[in-house]
Amino acid sequence: MGDRVLTLRQAWHVYDRWLDDPRVDFYPEPREIDGAFRQTTAAFGEAHASKSVGDCYLLAYAKQSGATLVTFDAALEAHARRQGHPSMIPH
Repeated sequence: MGDRVLTLRQAWHVYDRWLDDPRVDFYPEPREIDGAFRQTTAAFGEAHASKSVGDCYLLAYAKQSGATLVTFDAALEAHARRQGHPSMIPH
C-alpha cells in the first residue's frame, strides 16, 4: 500500500468513523460459513497455507452475509470477481 499505510491510531480512527456511518453494518459469523469457506479456498488447494486463507475467509463471510466485499487488496478483489462475488476497491 506504499504511502497509504496507516498507523494503528489512524486505523482505529477509520474504524470509529465506520461505526458512526449508518451505511455500515456489522454481522455475526454466518452459520453456514464452512461450506463457503471451503469453496473459496479450493483454488488454493495445492498451495501452502498463507494469507490466502484469511482472504478466503473474508470472501466466504461476505458471500454468506450477502455483502459486497470491500478491500484494498487487488488480489483478493480479483479472486472475489473470479468467484462471481460482488467486490470493490475504494478510491
